[in-house]
Amino acid sequence: MQEIEDLSIGGSLKLAGPVKFKRIELAGSLTIDGSAEGKVLEISGSGKISGEVLVESINVRGSLRIGRSCECNELEISGSTEIGNLLKASRLEVSGKLEAERIEAGKVTISGRLSAEEIRASEITVEKNSTIRGTVSCGMLTIERRGEVKDVFANIVKVEKEADCGIIECNEISVERHSDIKEVRYVKRTQISPEATIGKIVKIEKLSREIPN
Repeated sequence: MQEIEDLSIGGSLKLAGPVKFKRIELAGSLTIDGSAEGKVLEISGSGKISGEVLVESINVRGSLRIGRSCECNELEISGSTEIGNLLKASRLEVSGKLEAERIEAGKVTISGRLSAEEIRASEITVEKNSTIRGTVSCGMLTIERRGEVKDVFANIVKVEKEADCGIIECNEISVERHSDIKEVRYVKRTQISPEATIGKIVKIEKLSREIPN
């Protein structure tokens, strides 16, 4: 294993993994052929890691591609990130673009575009004009104005005006005017504006899947 303290890259560098580091600041191009483990990874250039990634904090202002899974405490993306398998993060903020196979997280804030087969989190906020592609399972979901989400399984859902959703299955839901939802399945209560467009509303006995707290 290669061990690195602090590394700043302005040009182009290729390393053979596994790599262990304290801090990497990347303004140029970095390729790690294998896995990487460290504390802080800051990318304003272009990074590619073929293996597993275990890092406390990642900030992506440029582009990052991870071939396998990624686990971190904090992940902030204002650029573009692709993750081949599972992403685990305590806090996830996306103002750029993120693609992963699956996501498991604590608090998630989307002000850009997120795409994954399944997103599981305690709390998700989809900010104005932002999009999630994939099935969402969470405790609390807020979809702000003109936000777009496909299918949702949640405890509590708040849909603000002009949002666009597929199927929402939840315990409680509120929907503001001019929002468009394909179907609402609820257990306890609904508060839906008469100016919202809902394809179908169904009361159910319980949620069809287990959701995060």
